[in-house]
Amino acid sequence: MTPQTLLGPRVRRYRTSLSPLAILGWLALGPVIIVLTLLVTGIAGAPELLLVALIGLVIMAVSVVYLLWSGSAHLDLHEHGVAVGRSFLGGAPRAMRFAEIDPSTIRVFTGAHTLLPIWQVRFRRSSSAHLFLFPRADRAVTFLGPDQGSALSGMQRPVAPGHGIVVFGSQQAEEIAHQLRTGLERAGCPPHLARWSAGFGVHELPGNGFTAAQQVPGMLPARLGGTAR
Repeated sequence: MTPQTLLGPRVRRYRTSLSPLAILGWLALGPVIIVLTLLVTGIAGAPELLLVALIGLVIMAVSVVYLLWSGSAHLDLHEHGVAVGRSFLGGAPRAMRFAEIDPSTIRVFTGAHTLLPIWQVRFRRSSSAHLFLFPRADRAVTFLGPDQGSALSGMQRPVAPGHGIVVFGSQQAEEIAHQLRTGLERAGCPPHLARWSAGFGVHELPGNGFTAAQQVPGMLPARLGGTAR
């Protein structure tokens, strides 16, 4: 069965929020490296200049691909569940029923960019977290579902801390969280459980990547018993 069959018709698509400053910064990376290389090394020969220019163009190309990949993230709200994915080099969307989402893990955070790995130094992911975040992302909605490696089927799947987390960056994060809780109620979750996590409001993540990950319920496998904080 396809996600369309199991989740029902798509009601709305949310796209990840873009940051103009991040776009300018990533696109400027190549030219800045070229200029700095020329100033530091004092290269004047044509072959060396060509090599530096090629390196700069490669860096620019990688930046463009990364921006397109990050910016193509979307969350589709269906009648019976959600699907998250990327329309550019993202592969098949990850689909899950509302009933497969842990209601206590639906949260809204600011400072979500802290969770992004920066050259694999600032934050090394110890889980297979699925981060749908654009560079310099601010607000994001998070929730825990089934293992991201499992496929939607006729059977209900259990939540999987670490491998089942979804972090979706959007300025409409609060609206998405509301839609998730409403969907959980439609799926049979008692209202007081479906909306319990709404009492946490919007929290700002700390600047340290690992500490920030500890604040997201279900993001780290060790926090299974503490998802409902």
